Amino acid sequence: MKSYQSRSEKRCNFSEKCGGCDFLDLTEDDYQNLKKEDLEKSLFQLFENSSEVKAQAIKYCFIGPKSRRKITLQIDSQNRLGFFAKKSNSLVEIDSCFIAEEKVSALILPLKKFIKSQESNLFTQASITLFDSCVELVLQAKRELNFLQTQKFITFAKEHNLNISCQIKNQLTPIYLPHKNQIFYPDFKIDLSSEIFIQATVKGLDKIIEIIRNFLVENKTIKNVADIYAGFGAYSFAICDLAFVSAFEGSESMVELINKNAAANSLSHRIKALEKDLFQDALTKKELEKFDLVIINPPRNGATPQITEITKSKVKNVIYVSCNPRTFAFDAKILIDSGFKIKSLTALDQFYASKHLELVAVFGR
Repeated sequence: MKSYQSRSEKRCNFSEKCGGCDFLDLTEDDYQNLKKEDLEKSLFQLFENSSEVKAQAIKYCFIGPKSRRKITLQIDSQNRLGFFAKKSNSLVEIDSCFIAEEKVSALILPLKKFIKSQESNLFTQASITLFDSCVELVLQAKRELNFLQTQKFITFAKEHNLNISCQIKNQLTPIYLPHKNQIFYPDFKIDLSSEIFIQATVKGLDKIIEIIRNFLVENKTIKNVADIYAGFGAYSFAICDLAFVSAFEGSESMVELINKNAAANSLSHRIKALEKDLFQDALTKKELEKFDLVIINPPRNGATPQITEITKSKVKNVIYVSCNPRTFAFDAKILIDSGFKIKSLTALDQFYASKHLELVAVFGR
């Protein structure tokens, strides 16, 4: 393997100790080349040297540092705030985060000081999320806050213009919510809950949407789209001006959220969400017949049952968004063996300074 050069200057004061990042000692060019080499080697091996993949040039989108819109910090029994050191339960305190959006990173130091002044051994984690509308702080606590603690958090939230909630086990309790958690589209706003899964970076989500929209613009005959594993409907809302979208999701709360946002933005005639356990009860060949395009964004374990049903159907176009190249390769091979071809393959580096890459593949037959 090629040897890579270290940078002469440090990019993060905590990079030698904090377990949150890898590769910060490499030059930017060598960092990108290393990730390309690792991905291509992995894909070619997993596809068993498939000529279909080897012939497909992978496009890369490197988003860079200061881009993560959500981080989850650990809090130890002494109320220290930071990340665990690599392969250790030893917590490394930090004042800022090199990979996080500036509005997220800027909250770390004041939060660190504030947590130090609170009751010891009460909090275990702090998640900071940048929505388009606001910054939200969610604290994991071992027990319910008393009145005085709650008032202190409200004061902190007001000082920093935050939404703030407390989570005990699986129960989320709002403390102070002056803003709606929202992401913005050109013509409407989507309300989101605190528990929402959202793409790791703003630019990453925008790039995925750009790929999907460009495909629809180039293929104007596509009228009906299935958005499978739709989450809160990020792709559904982004393309509803170009096609009618049926959004399928296993979570009842997400289905309700999509339909509620569709109604609030007068889009119920363009988007319809339906609840379905997609891994246990995949959309069948018959159910897929009316769709011209399937967008699928499964969890890390992939979507083999659903991919298998797609190959049995008459669906001609699939856009697969994956956070796991290994399960992507397994599912993609099923599509390729049934007659699909990869029209484009894009790798998004949404997880800067980590080993992970997001993949967006356009398939057609």
